[in-house]
Amino acid sequence: MIIVRFTSGLGNQMFQYNLYSFLRERYPRAQVRADVTWFYTDDEHHGFELRRIFENVPGSKFRLDEATTKEIYSVSGQIPTPIKGPLARGIKFLLGPVNRKLREAGKIEKSGRTFDALSEKISYEELCSLDPGKNYYIFGFFIEEDYYRDRVDKLKQELVFPPLAGENESLADKMEKENSVSIHVRRGDYLSQTYAGRFLCLERDYYEEAVRIIKEKIENPVFYIFSEDEEYVNREFAWLDNKTIVNINKGNDSFRDMQLMSKCKANIIANSTFSQLAAILNDNPGHITVYPAKYMADEETEVRRMPGWIRV
Repeated sequence: MIIVRFTSGLGNQMFQYNLYSFLRERYPRAQVRADVTWFYTDDEHHGFELRRIFENVPGSKFRLDEATTKEIYSVSGQIPTPIKGPLARGIKFLLGPVNRKLREAGKIEKSGRTFDALSEKISYEELCSLDPGKNYYIFGFFIEEDYYRDRVDKLKQELVFPPLAGENESLADKMEKENSVSIHVRRGDYLSQTYAGRFLCLERDYYEEAVRIIKEKIENPVFYIFSEDEEYVNREFAWLDNKTIVNINKGNDSFRDMQLMSKCKANIIANSTFSQLAAILNDNPGHITVYPAKYMADEETEVRRMPGWIRV
């Protein structure tokens, strides 16, 4: 059995789903399951969103088989929090010492192989050469291009957004008629104590250079800025003409911003899986994506080889 652990916000969940779907295709004889128990105690962003957004869309090929508590324990050697709700955090706290003892006893090694992409380098080739007769518990983010470059068309069939309505539908219609360009500005959680110093908040020079590139390649571009920090955008993007700040989607509707960005003729993305997925799911022929060379504050490692992706 192969179990993929799902965590974090929507963009990361979608990349984890891509890995899950890839493994199902790669190993048709293996049972591939999803561990979503992280969300029983962690409500980062808007919780586990994949089912709510993608599962019941007509024509979608989305499929997600969740692992049971017993399966997670059998494969990972750890006892997951078994329930949601107000008692979940207390149960997780009580299970902490038990799981530490299981790790010390080598239960994980006895039950199967754990791939921890957060603390060790896991190669795409390694995940392509698993033994389908063995157990694997896999967790990480898997945002590297190797995992999705050849699956983009399939991903677009699996992660189909629900139809737009109201203001969002009107905005999408307008974007379709213009040379629309999305700009994603992510600050918010990147400025929080949790992420400060790890993630880079992109500055004006990145966006100015990205806009310059777009204006060289697209005639009469119309810019749509997506950000949770409207005050910052109003102040720092005063230099940019022909722009609209999109601020109509909040809470559980925040995913609509990704959907709208994917409708634009070009994308200027942030160091964020949210806008990265918007660009990957963009169906406009020949669309351009400008992306930052730096994702983390201390690394300049982002390299994309897909057609139309330009590094700044």
